[in-house]
Order: sequence, then structure tokens, then C-alpha cells
Amino acid sequence: MTARSRADVCPPGGEEGAGAGVATVRVGRQGIYDAQRRLVAYELLFRAHGGTSAGLSGGAEQDHATSQVISATFGDFGVGQIAGDKPLFLNLTRGFFTGELPVPCSPRQVVLELLEDVEVDEEVLAGLERLQGRGYRIAVDDFAGEEQRLPAVRRAQYVKIDLEATGERFEEVLALVRRVNPAALVVVERVEDDAAVERCAAAGCDLFQGYGLQRPVTLESVSLTPSQLVCLRLVRALTGSDAPIGEIEQLVASDPGLSLRVLRTVSSAYAGTREEISSLRQAIVLLGRRQLCSWVVLMLLGGVTSVDTESLTTVLARAGACARLAPADADVAYTVGLLSGVSAVLGLAEDELAETTGVALSVRAALLEGRGAAGRALRAVLSYEEDDPVRVGEAGHAVYEVSRAYLAGLSTAMHTVETVFEEG
Repeated sequence: MTARSRADVCPPGGEEGAGAGVATVRVGRQGIYDAQRRLVAYELLFRAHGGTSAGLSGGAEQDHATSQVISATFGDFGVGQIAGDKPLFLNLTRGFFTGELPVPCSPRQVVLELLEDVEVDEEVLAGLERLQGRGYRIAVDDFAGEEQRLPAVRRAQYVKIDLEATGERFEEVLALVRRVNPAALVVVERVEDDAAVERCAAAGCDLFQGYGLQRPVTLESVSLTPSQLVCLRLVRALTGSDAPIGEIEQLVASDPGLSLRVLRTVSSAYAGTREEISSLRQAIVLLGRRQLCSWVVLMLLGGVTSVDTESLTTVLARAGACARLAPADADVAYTVGLLSGVSAVLGLAEDELAETTGVALSVRAALLEGRGAAGRALRAVLSYEEDDPVRVGEAGHAVYEVSRAYLAGLSTAMHTVETVFEEG
């Protein structure tokens, strides 16, 4: 972990003007380079908002911070937006390695870093073996030759050495790593200038990270944060008796912020494959109950907030009306209406939202160009909201038809909000 790398995740409501349910999210990244100075990976880590160091006093705070980074990276930005196809080094606390906290992201693009303050005991070693059995790569962070950490070094695919912290002992620590685990790639941190790069390359190090190669870059986005009550109810449904997919979908669909994160998460997981996401139900099925539950738990740990029920009702009403106007393609139409509503609430361009959620081309065409039954339904609903009967007709629907669908959607939305957010 490079001490001056930084990733800011502003807590919900922590940014002036963010409004209820809308938060500014910042994630920092720093490049990791090979000996030819080619960018090969990124590291992500948390820093307290507005600060230059973590300032995290205890395990609970560190768990919270890590949960925020994971949730923001995979749910708010999308891996493709942050790192393209390059690996992401992600700092994890003890609970993630022992199984107390879920690791919900796919092993395809992440390297899990074992922090220097995590005691390497039998429980952690068993967790490393379990995670590696699931396909995850492990990095031992800030290794300085500690004997008690050698069992983790033996199992790791990467070992990170802080050049500044080890000082004159650097070559000695490097030699120890090579003896203990010759196959591990050695990542040198705190590489501050060209001379340091040349020194470490000559010593046979594999990868390099520090100000001498790249200063940390901070990415920023706005996020519609999921409701705590919805997340709690969803966890209950996912961990109790086998709830039908319809019930799970209804709970996810009742919260636009949660729906958006599910779509983006699945988009990240299936990036580079032929799988196209055309509906929220499909995304839930692809994610699976276990993974969905893991993400919801992380959202709760990372900080969720109350949603502006008026905005929520409007988004759900639009989505429901679109689904009613395109019954043969109701799932796609609902997703299109949902994305359109979320776009309006967040003030994001629809093309940007379509890109970050990775939805199918048919959904994009409906959302951005008004094509297909779902696209015509959305155009009609938007025109109805703007009180423009001429454009409603141009979309291929009668005004009374759209009015009936919208009122039904609004009634369902109000009932959903009232049911989901009722006390107890």
C-alpha cells in the first residue's frame, strides 16, 4: 500500500448540495508499471474525504472504508471505467480473508492485498487457501522481512516491498522473497524517481509503483445511494427461506439506486463476454443470490442512506408505465424507464449511464433513440410527463392509453414506496 496513494469515497450526504439519497463518490487509483514503464495494473485504496492519509482508527472503520471502495468501484463506476481490462489491486482487511465479510467481486480482474497489519495466523492462512481455490490472486502488502508473515508470502502471487520503509535493507528483503517464493512477482512501492526505478530494475524486481511513475488520480461520480431499509429487507429475503425470483426482483426494483448498482456490477462481471444485459431480472439471475447478498451486505457496511421518496416514486412510476405500454417486452421497457428516471435524478447523460451499466444494444437503442416497443413507450411517457399530447401520438400511443398506464404505474409506485419504507 503506497502511503500517498489515495481514494476518496465521500459518505452519503457528505458533499454539500448532494441531497438526500445522492452522494458524491470519489475513487483514487495509482498505476503499477513493469520494467519498461508500461502500465500493467492499478491499485485502489481508501482515504478519508479531503485528507491525504487514511486516518482510520480501528478495524470497524477499516472494514467500512474497504466496503465503500468495493461498492463504489464495482457499483458506481464500473470496473471498465476505472481500469479497462487491467487488474485491480484491492486492499482488504482481516474480515475479508477470514470469511467474516464477503468478497463479492469476480476473481477475474482483482488482486486481493493482505495488509501489513493483518496478523497471519491459521485462520487467515485458511482464508487465503479458500480464496485462491476460488481463483483469486493474493498480494502480500508492505513486506519487510517479518518472519511471521512468511507463510503468506509462500502462498502469494505478488509480494509488495516499500522501498522507503526498508531503506538499506531493501536488497536483503528482496532476496528473502526470492528464496521463499521464487514464482512471486515483486512489486516495489514508493518509487519516487528515475534512479529508484533503475536501482530496483537492476535488482530484478518485476513491477513498480510510486510518484516517480504516476501520481494518484482521483475519479469522481455521483451516486444514487440505496436505502438501508430495502437492503435489510433484501438480505432477509436472500438469507431466509428460498424467496422466489419475483420477490427478489420486486425488492431490487423498488430502489433505483440498488437497481443501478446491480446493473453496473453485472456489467463489470461480464465485461468482455458475449452476455448482454437486457433487463433487471436477467442481471439478478446472472449475479446469483449469493453474490447479490454479498453486494447488499457491503452496501450496508459501506454506508447507505434514505432515498428521497418523491424522486423514488417518480422513477418507479415512469418505469412501471413503460412496462405497461410494452407488455410484450415489459422487462426491457421497465429497465429503460428505470434508467431514464435515474438519469434525471442524478443529472447524468443517458448515454453515459447506458455505457456504465453495460446494458444490451436493444436497451441502449430504446433509451437513446426511442427505438422498438420499449423506446416508443418511453417517448410516450416522457411526452405525457411534459404534457405534450402531440408527441405522445407521434410515439404511437393514444393519450388516454398512456394516462391509464401512468396512473397505474404511479399507484403501484406509491404502494411500493409505502410498503417498503413502512416502519418495522
